[in-house]
Amino acid sequence: MVDILHYIINAAVTALLVIAILRAIPFLHMLQLEGYKNKRFIKWLVTNPAKILIVRPIKEPKKKLVFTARATRLFVLTLFLLAFVAYYFFTLSPLFFVTAILICICVPILLILSNVLIHPLEAVINNLYLKSAKKRLQMLKPKVIAITGSYGKTSTKDFLATILSKRYKVLKTPGSFNTPMGICKVIRGELKPEHEIFIVEMGAKEKGNIKELCDLVRPEIGIITAIGPQHLETFKTMESVVSTKYELIESLPVEGIAVLNNDDENCRNLVKRIKEKEILLYGINRDNKKLHLTAKNISTDSHGIYFQVQNGKALTVPCHCNLLGRHNVYNILAAATVALEFGMSLHEIAEAIKVLEPTPHRLQLIRGAGGVTVIDDAFNANPVGARMALEVLNEFRGGGKKVLVTPGLVELGENEYEENKLLGVAAANVCDFVFLVGPKRTSPIFDGLREAGFPEASVYVERNLNAVTERFKNVLKAGDVVLFENDLPDTYNE
Repeated sequence: MVDILHYIINAAVTALLVIAILRAIPFLHMLQLEGYKNKRFIKWLVTNPAKILIVRPIKEPKKKLVFTARATRLFVLTLFLLAFVAYYFFTLSPLFFVTAILICICVPILLILSNVLIHPLEAVINNLYLKSAKKRLQMLKPKVIAITGSYGKTSTKDFLATILSKRYKVLKTPGSFNTPMGICKVIRGELKPEHEIFIVEMGAKEKGNIKELCDLVRPEIGIITAIGPQHLETFKTMESVVSTKYELIESLPVEGIAVLNNDDENCRNLVKRIKEKEILLYGINRDNKKLHLTAKNISTDSHGIYFQVQNGKALTVPCHCNLLGRHNVYNILAAATVALEFGMSLHEIAEAIKVLEPTPHRLQLIRGAGGVTVIDDAFNANPVGARMALEVLNEFRGGGKKVLVTPGLVELGENEYEENKLLGVAAANVCDFVFLVGPKRTSPIFDGLREAGFPEASVYVERNLNAVTERFKNVLKAGDVVLFENDLPDTYNE
């Protein structure tokens, strides 16, 4: 009898452990998406309490769970703790149902505990990676250009790499690799002796993030594209955002070059703080005498942007590229300003501008099925960029319907409701139809649409993008233009 009971206990514990393991995988995925930050993961749990009991794998995730060495170590430790807790709970309570509930609750808690326990080891490993990457950079000695900003940094990076590649061997950080470990991976795996220039995109969600990246790569040229309300949930104030971006300029050597957007008020204010470093300004709307490079006679249509670039010596060169949005002129000017410093002529730069391609998911023009035009701006996540995208949508002519698809904007702290409401007001002045993805998060946009007098019959609220696509069948026709604005991280799935 005792043997049978012992067998039942072991079988039950094993079954519970298997269930717990299956549940641990999606929790690990969410922790990875939150950058292994316990604070962010706990906030997600608090925001989504029901998922503690019913969490399941993300359907068609935008970023799949990657079992990196770190994720594997964390998972193994969590499994060890789960095995111990499962056996302990079962011996404590013979009621299988009670035990099962306790195990369900314990899974995310044990994952957090494992993350705490393994943190010292991860810190040692990360430090070794950082030292190795620094050593390789010091050995190969490429010219390092760093780019940061609330928006425009990825496009500027791509444009600059394309232009400089006409004369130099250039390596850029791919996609949105803008964290210390991501940049380390690029340095250790892709940087070669033949690379003369290394272009690094720098992202930040907290004060000190940019300085940490600068300590790693030691940039000689720093570009700030623009500074606006982004990640206010972690930064709290715009002052904190500005000071964090300024960390790039502070980190430049005395002989370094600071490149700033003179049309951005926050960037202009930073100029007053810069000492003992060369300052290059670009822009469109301000006094040309102060600008190293400017653009004029700008016009746009569905075939791209037409403009003239003028340097401080009044040399003017016509330019055209297959990009959308007046704001891309700023990104091009930032890239061209740096290219001039590398000895390229305006005529060389103009030729390179002709072949510029849009950064994927950033106002990328796609000819869709059935004669529908798609503007893919899924990677934009800030209010200024959203308004710019609506301006681009408004520029389309031809009589077709103008349609917006969006899940709204996030990580804006106390400003989130108001900024999303303003997005709704702006959309009402441009769009014929609006598709809102996620009823809870998009309610402020709906409020803005109502306030602007937009007909509610032209607003569709769907739970996911698949439902939106189905609805398209009854709404879209040839000649219509659809703007996909923002694509929330998996952590915001409703």
